[in-house]
Amino acid sequence: MQPGRSSSSTRSRRPSTVRPEDAEGAKPAIAVAGLAAGRGRMPAFRDVTFTVPPASLTVLVGPNGAGKTTLFEALLGLLRPQAGSVRILGRAPREARRYVGLVPQSARLAHEHQLAGREFVAAAFRARRLGLPLARRETALAVGEALAAVEAQDLADRRLGTLSGGQRRRLLFAQALVNRPEILLMDEPLAELDPAAQRTVVGLAARLRDRFGLTIVFSTHDVNPLIGIAERVLYLAGGRGVIGPIEEVVTGEVLTKLYGVPMEVFEARGRRFVVQDDAVMAAAPEEVAAAR
Repeated sequence: MQPGRSSSSTRSRRPSTVRPEDAEGAKPAIAVAGLAAGRGRMPAFRDVTFTVPPASLTVLVGPNGAGKTTLFEALLGLLRPQAGSVRILGRAPREARRYVGLVPQSARLAHEHQLAGREFVAAAFRARRLGLPLARRETALAVGEALAAVEAQDLADRRLGTLSGGQRRRLLFAQALVNRPEILLMDEPLAELDPAAQRTVVGLAARLRDRFGLTIVFSTHDVNPLIGIAERVLYLAGGRGVIGPIEEVVTGEVLTKLYGVPMEVFEARGRRFVVQDDAVMAAAPEEVAAAR
């Protein structure tokens, strides 16, 4: 799927030929250089540089206030950088917005509980054909494809207010997919879910990457559920960021430099925790090499 194609026949949701293992040498889907961004005079972070290859899953992690939401806003073109640059599929974020889908936090569904699943998904669709009959047909096709992609056809006629947290999260995925994006930003998709539902969401994200070649940035406070799934982690803290393989980034040495204060990383029951002054600051995964 290439930028600029707009017909429903060329932009239908079909399995991708891009494999994650081939993506590292490809042109980056996301390229950020020297980025500083924030809503006040002081940026939430500064001098953040990273690239995200296509058909990959990158975890975005950091403590509250580190700038995870700010970064998403910059990637979506909703927030102008104070310094540096952002390129999405080689374009400015505003120009590339149609190719980026956002899975928001489920709390935003509070005022939509009377909508049926298909109505909720259709509300986000941008029809490209002129004329009401053609637009309706295009909408129905796109909604059906999006529901099928996340295996949520059985939720099409159910009211949001009757669904579980995991089912609502699945419809949020479908809504983010309805315009057939190439990049998917997921804002805390594991929040308020039990471990079983978290595994379902992580598995769905992996399938969207592997089957459709989507580039995914997955924001979370705990990357343990993504062990062996995500290729890399982007860790924001102390106004800075570092990206790399999980086992190389989540170490005492790296995080001490990132936070600017002594940090320790210890393992317990197959999980890795980041600690300062005996307070657990954030959770991260066990050795990825062992998990793979």
